[in-house]
Amino acid sequence: MAKSLHAKSRAALLRLSVRGHLGGTIARHRAIWRQTLPMQRVLQSVVLAGAFSALLLCLRPWLEAAWTDTLFWWMHALALPGRFLPGDPSQGGGLGLVVPIIAPELPLSDPWSPMRHGAVVLLLWWCSGWFSDAAKPLAFFIRLGALVHGASVLFFMFWPASFTHTVTSHVASGLRQAWYLMLATPWIHLLTYYLFPFAAWQRVVLTVTTLAFLALLTPLQYAAHAALAQMSGLILLPLLNLVFGVMLPVVGVVALYGWGMGWRNRGMEARHV
Repeated sequence: MAKSLHAKSRAALLRLSVRGHLGGTIARHRAIWRQTLPMQRVLQSVVLAGAFSALLLCLRPWLEAAWTDTLFWWMHALALPGRFLPGDPSQGGGLGLVVPIIAPELPLSDPWSPMRHGAVVLLLWWCSGWFSDAAKPLAFFIRLGALVHGASVLFFMFWPASFTHTVTSHVASGLRQAWYLMLATPWIHLLTYYLFPFAAWQRVVLTVTTLAFLALLTPLQYAAHAALAQMSGLILLPLLNLVFGVMLPVVGVVALYGWGMGWRNRGMEARHV
């Protein structure tokens, strides 16, 4: 009799320990599961990632033309002076990408420019300290940008002639980085998403959405970079590269991944404590 009461008490305690504040059952977090990987799911995931890679390589000429046309359109729409030419087709061997030549005319060297930028950096740093607790993540991001740009300001104050990077090389490397991120995306999803028991359509939709996001963002991002550099000069390139370069699409990819992991599916809903 005592054992029966003890067992019932343990069962009741277990039910209470997994009950949420609204009365529902709290499912075990995915990170705590002992994940089983059926061989069929693994093979399907590898085939799906390979199919996306093959599709991207087939669409590469179209993507090159679309990115080039978009950049040229924005350069002309913004009336930016400079040299804007199609890329050399010999650049695209292997997994490479043919990127256009984006060389806007930069403003004349101004010895007071670092001082003005330094004043803006100090103002942003000071203003971000007044943010509320809810806005602290934004304040941290602003201060990260202030630190990077502050280092750039100091460099251009003392060694401006030693800066060898150009807008052309910045845009070209940025486009190539985005392309390689697109190629890597299906395989990243293979390791972090496909192996979970999501439906096939959910895997496809997440990867297609992520690739579409990267394809649309990239030319707009680097058209904005070229325009900002044409207005302010090379002093902005470190900030654009380190804070608003490849880190920006990576944050978007992670956000979309979190969105996809939040989708409902039968396989995960069935796995409660």
